[in-house]
Amino acid sequence: MLKRHNPATVVEAYGGGYSQALEIPAGARLLFTAGQVGVAPDGTTADGFAAQADQTWANVLALLDEGGMGVEDIVKITGYIVGHENFPAYAAARKKALGGIRPASTGIIVPALALPEWLVEIEAVAARVD
Repeated sequence: MLKRHNPATVVEAYGGGYSQALEIPAGARLLFTAGQVGVAPDGTTADGFAAQADQTWANVLALLDEGGMGVEDIVKITGYIVGHENFPAYAAARKKALGGIRPASTGIIVPALALPEWLVEIEAVAARVD
């Protein structure tokens, strides 16, 4: 079982919704995803930030499923968001995908990603004790 660390002496920024730190027990299986973007299985890039964020999360969840894990196993996410104005939509998509799951989380505003049409990229680390 994961141990969450959220001391009162460390404030959650931007309204919280994440854990400050998670401790992974010995013997856990780990899964690290590459950065996922809003590209659908047919190779098309979703139109607009919100659609790309939803597709990006769908890709992350598909990788977890392939690894025999689920959203509840995510321990760390890093989101790269093009444009500060897109952060609220990123946070909403993250909440929609994760529900009440609170992994450690970092959001980074960037000027661009590898392709100019990409607006969000998310990488995740998951852990499961079988």
